[in-house]
Amino acid sequence: MKKISILSLALLPFFGVAQKSKVQTAWRSLNDYEATVKDGKPDLVYLNKAKEAIDLALVNEETKNQGKTHAYKARISYAQYQYNLAQELKKLEATTPDKNERAMLAYGNTPLGDFELAAEELNKIQELDPKFMETIKEGLTKGTSMLSEDDLKFAMVAQQLKMESGNIASGKYKAKKYDEASDYFYKTGIMNTLLYKVKDTSNFYNACVSAAKAKNNAKILEYNKKMIDGKISSPYNYESMFNGNIAKGDSTAALEYLKKGRVAFPNDMGLLNQETNQFLARGKQQEALNNLKAASEKDPNNALFYLVAGNIYDNMANPKDKATGKDQDKPVNFDELFKSAETNYTKAIELKPATEMLYNSLYNLGAMYNNYGGYIQNKASALTIAEAAKKGKEMEAKSQEYYKKAIPHLEQALTVKPDDKATMGALRKLYLLTGNEAKGKEMNEKMKAGSTTELKEAVQCSGKTASGERCKNMTKDPSGKCHDHK
Repeated sequence: MKKISILSLALLPFFGVAQKSKVQTAWRSLNDYEATVKDGKPDLVYLNKAKEAIDLALVNEETKNQGKTHAYKARISYAQYQYNLAQELKKLEATTPDKNERAMLAYGNTPLGDFELAAEELNKIQELDPKFMETIKEGLTKGTSMLSEDDLKFAMVAQQLKMESGNIASGKYKAKKYDEASDYFYKTGIMNTLLYKVKDTSNFYNACVSAAKAKNNAKILEYNKKMIDGKISSPYNYESMFNGNIAKGDSTAALEYLKKGRVAFPNDMGLLNQETNQFLARGKQQEALNNLKAASEKDPNNALFYLVAGNIYDNMANPKDKATGKDQDKPVNFDELFKSAETNYTKAIELKPATEMLYNSLYNLGAMYNNYGGYIQNKASALTIAEAAKKGKEMEAKSQEYYKKAIPHLEQALTVKPDDKATMGALRKLYLLTGNEAKGKEMNEKMKAGSTTELKEAVQCSGKTASGERCKNMTKDPSGKCHDHK
């Protein structure tokens, strides 16, 4: 028994030396492989031998935590990736003549297992042997002449990993593999930060854009948050966090990021518009108007701001019951709100925006005049006989005034959208309401000859009574006349 014990003890030091020799074997075999690559005839026998040796060294207690061991692992794994990439490039030579296009396709198609292993080693070295990694960083930033030959080779691999990561990201993006592209743009940014102590805004941003194209909401939230937390954000990041949290169903977090974004970038129009939309969705009309005023001051030729502001003032001046949609009493400051709506709609029209916006501005202004005319007419209809005797004619005249003010704007709207039935219907009704029977008939024919479609709302008959006054009957007939005057 004693003899066996002595032999076991004697073998222990030899085992440790054997494991150290595995690092040497990996180094020697890797150098031999690199020599065959240089000669243009890469021999994988050497590379496989280097792999076997370094894997054994990485499970040994004495060598597994040494920076040099992991540096060799990075070099060996990267060499294998490079071999696979070269093979992919050869395959594409026959089908893709353009060199740059071929490179992007190869980066997009080559398996990334070995590249991943190599890249992971950079983080492990930083964790296990920061002093060694600091030496490599200094060599890359201050001059490689301070590095030993072996350290220089690792430094070059580290640099190549960063560059290749960017190429892989672009290749994946080119291949429309956006999910993978987002990861590699992010890794490129991390490696750049690790090796050169710079905040790589460009690659981090590309990671966010790729995640958005992949519609991967988890990555959208993760990568944009990292840019914000790393103080390298742009308005895009805050808007993405807002949209990502809305998609996630967390409106509280979404609004918090929107609020932070407005503080960080108070002059950004995108965030301002997004916040305005949120105010509108929540019925915060005054806050929305404040934002629109700020927006129009920054961009005074943007008709959209005036159109939206006009619509808000219009709704404030003419409130409706949310449940029934019926008109409510006018606010005490109706005249002021009505005038503000009129001013903003008019400004939007004057700026001559694109078709849809111009149409909406013209139609909304015409509709506002029409609705107010109808409101006055309804009030007049509800008067008592005594009240009607005092102010009935005055109210009728005012109602007609606003009906007539509506017509030219709706006519202009129809020139913008000549086939719009809603505008035609509104004009037909107004022509009849204002006693212009000829134009009413003309518009009726334009809305398809022989149509028997009823008007959506009853209008006052355009016929005249025996005394010469306008008939008081209401009708939905497309002719604009009641049964007595058809």
